[in-house]
Amino acid sequence: MLNRIKSMRKMIFSSCVFLCSVIFCMLPFTSCSESREHVGPDDTRAQVTIGTLLDEMTDRDAVARYPELEYRSASFSSYDRNSTSKDGDWFANGDNNWFLRHEKVSNREEFVLFEADGPGAVTRWWMTFAGVKGGQGYLRVYIDGADTPVIAGTPFQILSGNNVTIAPLAGSVSQLTPVEQRGHNLFYPIPYHKHCKITYCSYNLNPDGDMHVISDECIYYNVEYRTYAPGTVVESYSDKAAAKYADKAKAVAGALSHLQTVSFSSESKLDCTLDPGADFEVKLEGPAAIREIAMKLEAGDVNQALRSTVLEISFDGISTVFIPIGEFFGIGYMPLYTNMWYVDANARNAMTARWVMPFSREANVRIINYGNQKVSLSSAHVGYSSWNFDNRSMYFHAIWKMYPRLDTRMDPVTGKSCEHYDLNFVTLEGKGVYMGDSMSIFDTSSGWWGEGDEKIYIDDDTFPSIFGTGTEDYYGYAWCHPNTIVDHPFTSQPSGLGNLSPGYTFDSRHRCLDRIAFTTKLVFDMEMWHWNHSTMDLGISNYFYMLPGGKVMNQRDLSNVSAKTVLSPIEFVDMTEDKMDIEAEYMTLEKITGGNYETQSAFAEHWSNGAQVFWSNAPVGSEMTLSFDSPYEGSYKLKMLYAFSWDYGIFDIWFNNGKIETNRNLYDADLHTEWTDYGVVQVSRGKNTITVKAITPHPGIPNCFFGLDRVVLER
Repeated sequence: MLNRIKSMRKMIFSSCVFLCSVIFCMLPFTSCSESREHVGPDDTRAQVTIGTLLDEMTDRDAVARYPELEYRSASFSSYDRNSTSKDGDWFANGDNNWFLRHEKVSNREEFVLFEADGPGAVTRWWMTFAGVKGGQGYLRVYIDGADTPVIAGTPFQILSGNNVTIAPLAGSVSQLTPVEQRGHNLFYPIPYHKHCKITYCSYNLNPDGDMHVISDECIYYNVEYRTYAPGTVVESYSDKAAAKYADKAKAVAGALSHLQTVSFSSESKLDCTLDPGADFEVKLEGPAAIREIAMKLEAGDVNQALRSTVLEISFDGISTVFIPIGEFFGIGYMPLYTNMWYVDANARNAMTARWVMPFSREANVRIINYGNQKVSLSSAHVGYSSWNFDNRSMYFHAIWKMYPRLDTRMDPVTGKSCEHYDLNFVTLEGKGVYMGDSMSIFDTSSGWWGEGDEKIYIDDDTFPSIFGTGTEDYYGYAWCHPNTIVDHPFTSQPSGLGNLSPGYTFDSRHRCLDRIAFTTKLVFDMEMWHWNHSTMDLGISNYFYMLPGGKVMNQRDLSNVSAKTVLSPIEFVDMTEDKMDIEAEYMTLEKITGGNYETQSAFAEHWSNGAQVFWSNAPVGSEMTLSFDSPYEGSYKLKMLYAFSWDYGIFDIWFNNGKIETNRNLYDADLHTEWTDYGVVQVSRGKNTITVKAITPHPGIPNCFFGLDRVVLER
């Protein structure tokens, strides 16, 4: 399965030799600093050091003020260099093994993946690997033109080991995933005064041109960095500098590793019970800053309440927060556990957020029930304390929008059919800092929905300053793994059930040193690049700060806060009294007495909706039962779309408790599907079942194989 995932992820089935690509972003400031010499750890002129950057990582107040030392964010990544313009192959997907160039150093070939002039700092470094000896090469970091690297080791030693620092400043996710298939993330800062170059050396790599590498080892990377304004004095990374701040790094790592508490001097209660359409509001006097919002939610339908109960906050008369509370607290519409630097929640619906939200005169915190049920909040409060609202103080924003029943092959803006398209996450005008985002997804397909790359345009960009390699890579993990990610300060996947099968996924990324400052504009697009033609519900939340006067160009989504939450793919089926057309993979697995069940997306071109129910290695006499709920009852004509293949066997079939076929042979030399008409059956209101019993395997095959693609019931 893993090999299938790896090959399908890049849509190449013949070998591990993938197409390759690289990013080189234009530097935002002039590339020379006022002083070109190396700035060491004893230089008192230094404005930026490892120490100041570590302090930034846990300074909640700092993120709510526009940076005093201005910088421009960008990244170098292995994105497919065939993506040159929207008029060309804009969605090219060979996102590995592209470098800036390769250099001969002594008897080895070093491949340059990052090179930037200072003053600057590397702020977040992500990598993953595949293929032969993936990740077993050697990384080197060169600072200020030196011939000797200041950091050297394998990616696993540097990004997720202890060569540079300790967890969570270095680490890999998910802990439930095999190490070589994880996303490896370094958050420890690497500042440089003059220049920084990062190379990778592996004897598996063979140059195919200056930037393009053909190899059985596949390297994916994204290195984000800041470039400060000319004249900024940066203390460059060195062993001596790292040792100087070693205790501080341990303290920061400790602070980021534990469930957080924050202090505040005043508190207003938010305890309330809200009837449908009702709201509850508290008013706070400024100048002050909200430092914590906490609550426990109770409702008959908690999933729906997490979406339809909305938090709205206005600062100095300007409404900047409008978001379902489940999205705000980092879980979407499922009661889940998560624990990040800014938010945490538990499965008992107790939730806390610790974004700092300053205001000058007043703040209005409002809870609105847009649902059709009563909702209660207990142990609920907003904690706040004094704040000096100066000319760098910014308003906090949290917004949400939803794309219900999103067609992965139709652009929702243009209405045109297409294989892939850019989905706008957010467009902002003004001056501010982008802090992160979340995605809540319910996908109906067994394919991977997240091949798409992030494309972030900053200020006057005509080409993205940040161009990624895949949606899961953006969120810090890798290879579309569904494994849970919790207890990490900056990345979270409390549910990944929808990653490779129909179900629910929630991904979050909160930015730290990699937060993006912008002076006039920010546009964040994410490619919709799905393996399959599928339908999904997609919610997007964004968190950012802007100076007064900033504008959010996306419309507030009032229509979807009351939209029904989806808990099963069967809810995507448009059932009428005259016709029920059901994908088999949307049905519930009620029972299996032997063999293996999966929703199979391999050979997707053969299946309706890109997937089928696949029952493999079923012993003779074993049974599998699927079910679906019908809102109607009565007599219906039944037809079922079966798969046929060279290793499929013979089965008996029941609908509800009546046998509808004996000894159905699904063998054929060629893989294909065929409809079978069963005439009239009796459908019950509520649960209905389809039971399959393995009778005889095909000669030469030890067990039975079975595939069901689709079921249609018509009056």
